[in-house]
Amino acid sequence: MSQPRCVVWTTPDQAPALAATLHDAGIQLVGAGCPDPARTGQVASTLSCEPIDDLRQALTTTDTDMILLGDPGRFGEEPSDADLEALRAAHARNACVATLEPIPATASGIAGTGFSDVLHQGILGSFACVTPLLRYRPIIAELASVLETYAPVRSGVITFTGSASHGSLGARLFNSLDLTRWLIGVPSVIEAAYVSPRAGRGMHPLPGQTIRALHGEITMNLRFSDGRCAAIYLSDQYPTSWLGMTLASAEGQIKLDESGFVWHNTVGDQIDSHESPDAALNSDAGALRSQLSELCSGVSPSRPPIDYASVLSMTHAALLSTRTGQGESPHDVEQLMLSM
Repeated sequence: MSQPRCVVWTTPDQAPALAATLHDAGIQLVGAGCPDPARTGQVASTLSCEPIDDLRQALTTTDTDMILLGDPGRFGEEPSDADLEALRAAHARNACVATLEPIPATASGIAGTGFSDVLHQGILGSFACVTPLLRYRPIIAELASVLETYAPVRSGVITFTGSASHGSLGARLFNSLDLTRWLIGVPSVIEAAYVSPRAGRGMHPLPGQTIRALHGEITMNLRFSDGRCAAIYLSDQYPTSWLGMTLASAEGQIKLDESGFVWHNTVGDQIDSHESPDAALNSDAGALRSQLSELCSGVSPSRPPIDYASVLSMTHAALLSTRTGQGESPHDVEQLMLSM
């Protein structure tokens, strides 16, 4: 069987990490480009492959099995259908598109475009696969097997940190809220706070209306209509990745990290536990490697897709909250987005 071929769209800082992941996954790197055209040659030289100057053309015509968007730049944010049509063209010729950053990355600005239509239809994931998705990591699959007997999650704390090379803060925001939606549901209110790596005395930059190119830390408190709650801490400023969760229900507490989880009942007796046979597969790099391999093989486990409109609305509510200093409703954001 021939080695799958891949074109990457990335930055000089991110390129070495993606190249190492592709090598470990047995995927051949045949071309590379950069959102900053002036640095395309630098990226291609670093990765020892052909330079790619035009992302839309690469999606439409380049002979490759996969296009990996490590940093899409402005792709998917223009008020036109050109980017979506390029994704459709790649899909039509069986070239898989994987992206570390959600596309589109904003709930606003897509009114009247094809992105609005595919969000309505729920088919966006077939054109661009967000990876590495938290829900698809082995430790979460093991957790799913015990949640049926664990009873509804009453409250939870999620910590998801790592390097921007494996996903910006915006990507981690999207990823963590997709996981939260699967675990607990869609919150009625999100209260969020953001701090930039550049923050200091007298300077406190706030995010705009897109999760693209967002870096730093976010904390969130989530309230649900039935009284349940959750808290989330995110960062893309850590040198290595870490995923941690604590869940509570009427059946006790579950503590989880990349190495496994333990479930104790309300009096402290251990009910169940799991030790990951390969904890590295639950890390950012390991999850990206395994999920890219699955996408290239065309044989992936059956998993629920991302409800993109719902999760994007949750991320937008969080961004809005960082600017207003108040709790914001994902439901209101989604109704506004889908009515455009």
